[in-house]
Amino acid sequence: MKAGYFDLKEVHNSLSGTPQGSGLSPILANIYLNTFDQYVEELSKQYRKGNKRQTNPPYQKLYGKRRIARKRGNKQEAKQILKQLLTLPSRKPMDESFIRVNYVRFADDFLVCIMGSRAMACEIKEKLTVFMKQNLKLELNQEKTSITNLSKKRVRFLGYELTKNRCNTKLSLDKRGYKRRSINGRIELLVPGQVIRDKLKPFRKGSKPYPCKDRSILSVKEIIETYNAEIRGLYDYYCLAVDVSKKLGMFKYFHYGSMLKTIAGKLRSSVNSVVCGYGVVVPRKRCSGSKRVVGVQYETKAGLRTLTYFDKSLVRVEFPSVGVADWFGQPLAGKQLMARFRSNRCELCGSVEGVVVHHVRKLKAFKQKYGRGVGEVPPLWVLAMLKSHRKTLVVCRRCHAVIHVSGNDSLF
Repeated sequence: MKAGYFDLKEVHNSLSGTPQGSGLSPILANIYLNTFDQYVEELSKQYRKGNKRQTNPPYQKLYGKRRIARKRGNKQEAKQILKQLLTLPSRKPMDESFIRVNYVRFADDFLVCIMGSRAMACEIKEKLTVFMKQNLKLELNQEKTSITNLSKKRVRFLGYELTKNRCNTKLSLDKRGYKRRSINGRIELLVPGQVIRDKLKPFRKGSKPYPCKDRSILSVKEIIETYNAEIRGLYDYYCLAVDVSKKLGMFKYFHYGSMLKTIAGKLRSSVNSVVCGYGVVVPRKRCSGSKRVVGVQYETKAGLRTLTYFDKSLVRVEFPSVGVADWFGQPLAGKQLMARFRSNRCELCGSVEGVVVHHVRKLKAFKQKYGRGVGEVPPLWVLAMLKSHRKTLVVCRRCHAVIHVSGNDSLF
């Protein structure tokens, strides 16, 4: 932080530390806050209590009455009792014998998720404040640091909104074939509405799409590429949100209309003329038939290619599409296991010091363990398996030992 920097072979002193948003900030934050991470992890273990919530006595009482009614053939009574059951939680909402504390951090932003009382949350916040001040000489921003009940209010974190879902009418079958409430208590990621409204300001005027006149100086191909980069970047970031289809679907409507009007303004023609002149027939994603999307054809070394407006389905994905191998700049080895093994390259770290095959029984177990909850962050090797859609992973002996020692081998 005090080393300074070179500019045209001249040394300049550091006056204000690392600039906000620079590529070096997250790295320095990870190094400096590593002690804080270890402290919070130990703190979460101290508060952890119990294996599961206790059953709710009023719910169990009604459940027993319903079973008796069904055995006696009183279907109408059993139906009325079921309506009452759906208004009660099956487990105690505030069970003092079951406590969980989970922690996640990115650079200098962190989130502590507590399954417990508000008094416990205040106590943990005070301990974190004291630790950061005494050990790291840092102070929490009291304006941004708050205690929030997810059942009543949403929380902003890294551009997403976090909420706890509750719906007594959404039912699904469990392993035994019984109907259960499937989304109650589930932590979900949402696209903030304010983000979409801010992004739409250059492309919407009132209730209609509006052209970007400053882009008229670009060629038609460059206009399409510019609009594609905007919506692709927005979708790639918010593809984990449960409402990404609805929120980005609205954005896509105005965004695409803005692109059509921008091209029409450049060519001094109508929107219909642009669609007829530059329309490319592409198959529909969710049903049979085809549609016309504005695009252009251009020459490359590989031959003639077609560039169209972003035509990917705006659907939610369970895990990020970027896997570990992408981060290291190396694609996963061939699809066949023996070909991957003969390549003698670790699919996690890329080393060539001898490899072994790590395997699991079911990939479905990953989604059950890591698919819900804020604190359940998939390890790197899990993301690599999900990316390749295979139950095997060719890794070096060092990475293989780390996988087993880390305690994440309970799925085998």
